[in-house]
Order: sequence, then C-alpha cells, then structure tokens
Amino acid sequence: MSDGHSDGMDLEALRDGVRAVLTEQASHEKVAAFTNAEGVRDEPLWSQAAELGWLALSADEAHGGLGLGSSELAIVYEELGRALAPLPVLGTMLVVEALARGGDAAQQAAWTPRLAAGELAGAVSMLTPGDRTTALTLSAGADGGVTLDGVAADLLDGAAADILLLLAREGEALRWVLVEPALDGVVVEKVATVDRTRRLGEVRFDRLALPAGRVLMGDAGQIADALLAHAALALASDARGGANAVFEITLDYLKTREQFGKPIGSFQALKHRCADHKIALVASGALVAEAVARMASGDPAAGRYALAAKALATEVYARVAQDAVQLHGGIGYTWEHPCHLYLKRAKLNEQLFGGPAAYLDRVTDLLLAAA
Repeated sequence: MSDGHSDGMDLEALRDGVRAVLTEQASHEKVAAFTNAEGVRDEPLWSQAAELGWLALSADEAHGGLGLGSSELAIVYEELGRALAPLPVLGTMLVVEALARGGDAAQQAAWTPRLAAGELAGAVSMLTPGDRTTALTLSAGADGGVTLDGVAADLLDGAAADILLLLAREGEALRWVLVEPALDGVVVEKVATVDRTRRLGEVRFDRLALPAGRVLMGDAGQIADALLAHAALALASDARGGANAVFEITLDYLKTREQFGKPIGSFQALKHRCADHKIALVASGALVAEAVARMASGDPAAGRYALAAKALATEVYARVAQDAVQLHGGIGYTWEHPCHLYLKRAKLNEQLFGGPAAYLDRVTDLLLAAA
C-alpha cells in the first residue's frame, strides 16, 4: 500500500460512509442471493463503489485518483470484510499498486485512470512469502511486442477481471505483464472456492502475442514485495472486519436466545468462550492497526508487520467464525443464516497469498536479518 496520512475525523467519516452504503447494498440477504446465483461481481455495487471514489483512493491524483494511502484503504477493506461484499477491490488495487511501483508514465496514464474510475477490475497472480515461482514464460515477439506461454493459476478476482497482472519469467529474470481477458485466445476459467463471495481464475496461453508496452519494467522483485505487503494488510483488515461482525452477531444471539428461562449468554461456560474471543480480537486488531500505521508512515519495517498481522488476524477470524456457528446452535448450521458465509470467507482469507505458517516463517527470517 502507498503511504498516506489523514486525521481521525476524516477516517471515521470514511468508515461511516462506507458502512452506510454496504449496510444497504450488501445486506446478508443480498450477499446470499448473489452467491446463490453464482455471480462473479456485483455490478450495481461495483458502480456505486467507483462513483464514491473507493477505487480511486490510492491512485495518483495525476491519474484521476485521490492520492491517499494505507489508512484509508484499510478502512475500506475492513468494511468490505464486515459486509462480505462480493467485489474485486483487492485485485484492482493491487494492479494500481504495481503500476505505481513499476509502470512507466505511458502505462500509468493508460491504465490507472480506468482502474480508479471502475471501468476496469483487476486480477493478479497470487504470491506467497518467499516464493516467486511461475508457470508463465515471456519471450520477444514481433514489432517490439512479447509472447506469453504457459498457465496462470490462482488469479485473485480473475473471473471478475478486465485486466490481468501476471508474473512471468523471461530467461533468468521475472517480469510483470498486463493482459486483457478480452483479447482473442484468452479465456479465464472460473475457479470456485469455498467462499462464494470471491472467485479465483485460471488462464492458459499458447504463444499469445501481446503488443508493446505490456511489460512493467520496474524491479519485479520489489513490485512483488510491495504487492504481498499490500495483500497481507488488506486481508488482515478484511479479517478484522469480518471477525468483529460475526462476533457481534453471535453476542446479540446469546443475549436473546433463552434456555431454562434465561438468556444462554448468561451461562458461565459461554461467557468464558466469548471473553476468550474478545481478547483475541482486541490483540489481533491492535496488530492490524499497528501495521496500518507503520505502512502509512513509510516505516521500513512495515512489511513484516503486515505479514504478521495477516497471519494472526486471519487465524483469529477463522476461530471466531467457527465457534460462532456452534454458539448459534442448530440455526448456525442452516444455509439461511450468515454464519457460514463468514466462516467460508475466514477460511479462504487464511490461505490467500499463503497460509499462516508461511507468513510466520517469513517474519522470522526478516527479524533475524534485521538483528
């Protein structure tokens, strides 16, 4: 995520505005209907998000953006997670980030304004900590263009995207390449996940010819590090929002569901379980907030805080969501109740861009290197 600064009043106003829209446009009933219909992108909500400037937050002002940073993005990601909103915001913001980090002036002018305006949704090759392998190869083509071969799998938001940012190998070097799914010969296959509010994509290339200007010439490794830190903090924020939402839903249920003539929330065993979850939520939330603050201030250590926040926040989310199903009793296992939507999103958050163990290993490596 790019650096940025805002005062608390502005951030709370942003949170209130995003939450108000999502409460109306992404209610549990609407999200459930969308997932049951096997949708890939909620078009009315996507258009509204674009109109309200959510997709322009981090884009440079010279390219139609708002020039803001991590603090604002984290709030949007948190509220999207709280509402389980079925939007490809993260994939789009990662393409914006990559263009800012490694695109030339022509590439930024061509793509960033359209991404910021919501005309295009983006998808990226998913990275994991310490892993830069790719099944795509890049070679020189005709008229200064390039040729792409191989398979790009596990594309975050790939089925909903209008532009793909793919990691490919050119000889011994890594390159990030922009590909439009609308090109002849490009077919993105939808890959279902346990979380129906999001879709992955997979695409195969057989010597696909791309015109000049589709390769980002910035340092591919540095771009990858920036994308991974951005994704980690985004998923940590999403997890923070989702975990607090499902916890609040559960508390409300425990206060109203009665057994033996009293609310089940008054039973000591359930009180202790909820207290344990609250402690975990506060701890993980504090780490996420610290990571956001360090990213916003440009702290060189921000990357490892983002990785640690992703590992902890997603693990806490999964644990809270899983227990929420049990604490709701029989109703928690029904398709109509939103508990299963939170649990599925939590489980996918844990694995996107690598599981918790990979993140903790990478954080350890970074700490040892800094010692």
